[in-house]
Amino acid sequence: MTERPYLVIMSLLKSAILIQEATVLSTAVLAALAALAAQPLFTVTLAHLIYFIIAVLLGIVAETIIGWRLPYGILGAVLCAFIGILLAVLLPFHVGSDVTIFGEPIALTQAIIGGAVLLTIWHLATYRHWRHRHRYYRGYRYREYGERRD
Repeated sequence: MTERPYLVIMSLLKSAILIQEATVLSTAVLAALAALAAQPLFTVTLAHLIYFIIAVLLGIVAETIIGWRLPYGILGAVLCAFIGILLAVLLPFHVGSDVTIFGEPIALTQAIIGGAVLLTIWHLATYRHWRHRHRYYRGYRYREYGERRD
């Protein structure tokens, strides 16, 4: 059976049109992806660095008050405080007024409250895991093993 020549030509034209549409579509997708990649997803600003310094101070204070027994140590406390600060700052209401540090408005009261609250929750949630650990100084080590310290 011989095919009619106009059917062959029509099928070739349809495949050429499909290839051209696929090329245009892929070019548009690549252009959109390039534009998306050019924009940063997250920018670290001076305010974030100031909040991180506040989180470090809160983590050190929390570890000192609790007795150096929180899970993941000082790094866990700092990370927990930083997350608490970011959550508190993103809330739609403000506690206290903003303090200007290096030209950046910082919600200092709200940051301290948010970090302290999340650190307290972290402490209470993980209490069962660390309550049998001892402080990191020599007094407990000698008493625990029955050795005499002269």
